Amino acid sequence: MIHPLLRPKKQRPCLLWRFHGFHDRALSTLPKNNTVANHQMKLMERARASATFDTYEMTCLLYGGDEIVAKRRAAFDRVEKLAGIHDTSKLPLCYAKTDREEQYVEGLRVGKAAYDDGMKHRHNFFDHMTPRFALANASPFGLVKLMFEPAIQLNGSKEQQDKWLSLSRDGRILGTYCQTELAHGTFVRGIETTATFDPDKDEFVIHSPTLGSTKFWPASLGYSTTHAIVMARLVVSQKDHGPHMFIVPVRSPDDGTPMPGIKMGDVGLKMSYNGMDNGFASFDHVRVPRTHMLMGHAKLSREGIYSGNPQQAKLSYSTMMMVRGIIIRVSALQLAQATTIATRYSAVRDQGFGPSGIASTETPILQYKSQHFRLLTQIAKSYAILFAWRGFDADYTNLRQQQNLDYSSLAYVHALSAGLKVWSSQEASAGAEDARKCCGGQGFLIISGLPDIVASVTAAATFEGENYVMWQQNARYLFKCIRLAREGKKLDPRMEYLAGQVVSSPGGTATKEDLLDPEYQLSIYRLRARNMVLAAYDALQKSERSPADAWNEHMMAIISACRAHNDYIVLESFICAVKNLSQSSQQLRGVLNDLRSLFALSTVTNPFTVDAASFLLTGAVSLEEVEMIRSLVNDLLERLLPNSIALTDAWDFSDASLCSSLGMKDGNAYETTMKWISQMPINKTTWEKNGGVHGGWKTWVDPILKAKL
Repeated sequence: MIHPLLRPKKQRPCLLWRFHGFHDRALSTLPKNNTVANHQMKLMERARASATFDTYEMTCLLYGGDEIVAKRRAAFDRVEKLAGIHDTSKLPLCYAKTDREEQYVEGLRVGKAAYDDGMKHRHNFFDHMTPRFALANASPFGLVKLMFEPAIQLNGSKEQQDKWLSLSRDGRILGTYCQTELAHGTFVRGIETTATFDPDKDEFVIHSPTLGSTKFWPASLGYSTTHAIVMARLVVSQKDHGPHMFIVPVRSPDDGTPMPGIKMGDVGLKMSYNGMDNGFASFDHVRVPRTHMLMGHAKLSREGIYSGNPQQAKLSYSTMMMVRGIIIRVSALQLAQATTIATRYSAVRDQGFGPSGIASTETPILQYKSQHFRLLTQIAKSYAILFAWRGFDADYTNLRQQQNLDYSSLAYVHALSAGLKVWSSQEASAGAEDARKCCGGQGFLIISGLPDIVASVTAAATFEGENYVMWQQNARYLFKCIRLAREGKKLDPRMEYLAGQVVSSPGGTATKEDLLDPEYQLSIYRLRARNMVLAAYDALQKSERSPADAWNEHMMAIISACRAHNDYIVLESFICAVKNLSQSSQQLRGVLNDLRSLFALSTVTNPFTVDAASFLLTGAVSLEEVEMIRSLVNDLLERLLPNSIALTDAWDFSDASLCSSLGMKDGNAYETTMKWISQMPINKTTWEKNGGVHGGWKTWVDPILKAKL
């Protein structure tokens, strides 16, 4: 049944495009400045008007208040105008300029606009992400604030911070972070690049001893950076002290000339991030002063004496944890972008005669259960990821502010950063791809904006720790907690739920009211996670194989257990976030409670949920409860459907930042699509110069047609 607030009121006009005289005629048929609302625009107006809460109130909640929202909007407006991307009637240059050189130059142009605005107006809106909400390492200048300065801040001595941060913040140097090698990525301990101390000259010799030790992938390393923090093995008097960080000049700030002994360049086209010059570099006995080793946690004296505080040295993970936190937040934003585009398009795309098959007009595809189930559950996940990030960020900030050297929570926060980075990037990647599929063939177009969002967020599954390796890192912490609990030792309070033995729920006793209660929902997830983690741990302990072989044998069960644990953590964060909204309106709290329930309950019944059966197998829910949950999910979808557009509008994405012909806020999807494709070089040039006959016709097509077979 079509929701009454979204029911179309009249038949849409048929819009026919004649490709005869494509370029001029296509543009001439379009309304000027959208002065006349077409059918799609009217559908969007109706869908937006059906909201039951104040969208701006939600925007302020998502971004941290009215003042931040105002400053953020002003910053985006300035940058979009400065970069020339604010006029969305024009084909975005990122779609017009498609070869490697052009895409890099476009990245420089937009990246500089964002960098300059941050420097001039002293804000950090583009420190961690681009004006299109990709992670900042999609911009040639993004690593300066994302990793270079934080690495110095978190790992350098006071003197080093004063020197290098001043140079960077004044714009006198541009930095990047160089860790990944051609042959080593996530396995940092295996890095081969060496930094050998020369006591005679008080210098380090940075060297790439093998082809595999070539630094490979670091952002901006190709052609945009002057200095790099290079992760290399510290070697003193033939003793290897393992990987440490060194500041290495790689190009002259005066003219960009590569420093002697460094061979570097761009790694080429990628699935996304092509405005960024991800690069490679090999070092041939490059010398830097001893004082270029970051010495906040470990030191090397002029005499070559190595010293360090083992406890403080653990904080060298801080940069990695910080970046993982940023990945979590950006994953929420990119999933939100994908769902915004797909939901808007679904609200204006008519197809078929409705679920009943008897409607007098075609129906917006958002009305179909399969469509709004997919989109609303992904919308719920985007909110869930953001709230999970807030919980992590609070824990991470508290750890960094410890004044009494109490790092007892370090292991928990480190494991949390690994688990949530994996969970959020996997869910955002899968969700963005499903949002793309929700747009049918149009979602396959580059100008839909969706392919780049999907490719961009998918990259997060690899950098800052490959996801399946990070699951195992997360698992080792969980298993350590179980071991400590069974030895009667103290656990981090947030992990005490793992103490005890596998238990089962009586099942079948919950009412619908119970299943909508946040604490009851959390108890379901807690029981499932507890039983799965304990079962995986016990299976390892009972194995007669070597520890390494046992781990490999049970790896998929281990990963499933980690997923369940992080499902629990994310739901807990969602519940806590909504609980703390005492100052928000009743309407907003009601929508967020419905969204939280949809996230919690649809995960149990969604046919595409990873390990959905584990809710039953662990005794967390019964078959009877599953049937009730299915019914409740339908009820929640019915209540949330009128808010679909508002829930995505609340993210406050500008049309320029979405860069999507399908996701325009006014709903004008078809006309924008035709405007943009009419301006594509292949169409514009062919019609203007050759009357619609492409140059390849005479060379390749005509000979086939005129051949005598």
